Amino acid sequence: MTLAAGNALPASTTHPAARRVLDVLDFALTFLAVFCLVAISVLTMAGVTSRYVFSASITWTGEAAQWLFIYLIFLGIPLAHRERMHLSIGAIDQMLPEGLKRVHQVAVDGIVTYATIAMLFGAREIIDMIGGTSAALALPGWLQYAGIPASCVFGLVYLVLRDLDRANDRWLGLLGALAGSGCYAVFNGLHLLSIPQGDPALVMTVTFVAAMLLGVPVAFSMLLAVFTVDLSSGVLPAPAIVQNIVRGSGQFILLAIPLFLLAGSLMNIGGLTQRLVDFSATLARHFRGGIAQVTIISATLYSGVSGSSNANVALNARMLYPAMVAGGYRTTFSAAVCAAAAVIDNIIPPSVAMLIVSAATGISVGQMFVAGIVPGLLYAGALMLTVWIVARRHGYKASGERAGWAERARAGRAAVPVLFLAIFIIAALRFGIATPTEVGAIAVAYAFVLGVFVFRAYSLRELWNVLSQTAIDSALIGLLIGAAVPFGFVLTTERVPEQVLEFARSSLVSEWSILLFVNGVMLAAGMFLDIGAAMLILAPLFYPLVTSVGIDGVHFGLMVICNLMLGGLTPPVGILVYIAATVTKQPAIPVFGAVLPFFAALVAALGLVIFVPGVSLGLLWLME
Repeated sequence: MTLAAGNALPASTTHPAARRVLDVLDFALTFLAVFCLVAISVLTMAGVTSRYVFSASITWTGEAAQWLFIYLIFLGIPLAHRERMHLSIGAIDQMLPEGLKRVHQVAVDGIVTYATIAMLFGAREIIDMIGGTSAALALPGWLQYAGIPASCVFGLVYLVLRDLDRANDRWLGLLGALAGSGCYAVFNGLHLLSIPQGDPALVMTVTFVAAMLLGVPVAFSMLLAVFTVDLSSGVLPAPAIVQNIVRGSGQFILLAIPLFLLAGSLMNIGGLTQRLVDFSATLARHFRGGIAQVTIISATLYSGVSGSSNANVALNARMLYPAMVAGGYRTTFSAAVCAAAAVIDNIIPPSVAMLIVSAATGISVGQMFVAGIVPGLLYAGALMLTVWIVARRHGYKASGERAGWAERARAGRAAVPVLFLAIFIIAALRFGIATPTEVGAIAVAYAFVLGVFVFRAYSLRELWNVLSQTAIDSALIGLLIGAAVPFGFVLTTERVPEQVLEFARSSLVSEWSILLFVNGVMLAAGMFLDIGAAMLILAPLFYPLVTSVGIDGVHFGLMVICNLMLGGLTPPVGILVYIAATVTKQPAIPVFGAVLPFFAALVAALGLVIFVPGVSLGLLWLME
């Protein structure tokens, strides 16, 4: 699963009052978001402790954590507005002349404003409609939605004020907010204009694609699309849209996402990641292209505790890119290695992508975690072979002498605490010892204890920074998942999955042709859709098709992830390349060029995953 790096805007002293207001809001909302994240971790761990240590069950901790995650999502949305952290394609604005760039920004902000206001009023309606109390918490049911109106109001404040802190174009945010508010009044409030009725799925898809191409953040493109369907046909009214968002993002299994992200980040600042890099260096520094090979191996090992490809590429770009450049490697090649290696992170467990696919299709997370090991190692091998070929062509040498077994043993012992966590995660899920969310809570506690009490590796400031960034990242992923639920509801209501199934059965004659068709569509979609959005839309769309012809669900789940992760390396979205280019300060287009050999190697590896089921299912077969 992927997130966009924030594009910070140049600050000035033009409107210090606006900046002070935003700073106060930042602190307050960040504090509340961090509180929610910590409370989720503590409550989930309390449930684990009561269940496994005291053989008792605290019935309310799970539901409380789910409610807190919903609040966390809507606290993070306005925080992401200030630094423009919401994921978008973001390529069209670079091609426009300066004057049109301003018009473009007003249009994008206007659309975000419209979707925000629609969600605000939808939330108000559902709060008025909801009755009853939570059985576990004994709290009114409407409280689950209570944070949404406040989040929308704060989001609008951010949209209006954030540009006032710029030396130029300070009124663009206000103009965008006025434009979006005016459109809402015209279409929803005064009903002066209406959208012609049409096929809801077609209207939604066209609106979504158009908004994406315009550069509107992915989650808000999906929200705009479903709210447009409400205007066009009334298939899904605004209160039902908000209810679907909350139900989709508040699933218990999705609590594992912030927990795994937090565990990986704590491992990173705790110095434990460096131990993996040091161990990787003893294994691969003597190969041709040594430090690039070390990057691939360390990314593979780090995958066992992270689950975030974005975190992986940023880590590699900061820690290993300078060493590659110092070793004489081309800057674009070095950045490309960092981007390509990060693909592995969502294939080797724990994986945020696996959690998303499981939530969308019902495929077992535990089985996918086991099944991802061999495909992940296959991808790593393909990347290492590519590094060797490129290094030989350009004369890149080894980065050091072959390490002795004593040195490898010392480095391996130092890395054992991290490797143990990876093994525990897989074993606990495979043998049903704990749920993914419970394992995530244990991973957070383990990483925290190691970093604070065993190695004393980080300060309170570093801990705060990790908590606040993880809270925002988790919120953005949660919003994307939530926005995809009403999107998928419309597709299902309009029988789109059944139509795809009927088309495939009438046009494709074999299991292999169906696999080619499905993977071809996913490869094409991955070039234009965010990875998370593509998984949420395409996985449930194709799942009935592939299982109807006897393809194993776990095999399909790995196929989806291995395929769509390649979208992180292809323009125009290519988020892994963009993050690598941003961190290394390289132009994105040359990095896209340098990543082509790696992309070709991964496509070849994908072919093995697709057409040799044993690659994904072999370990599961052995464990039966």
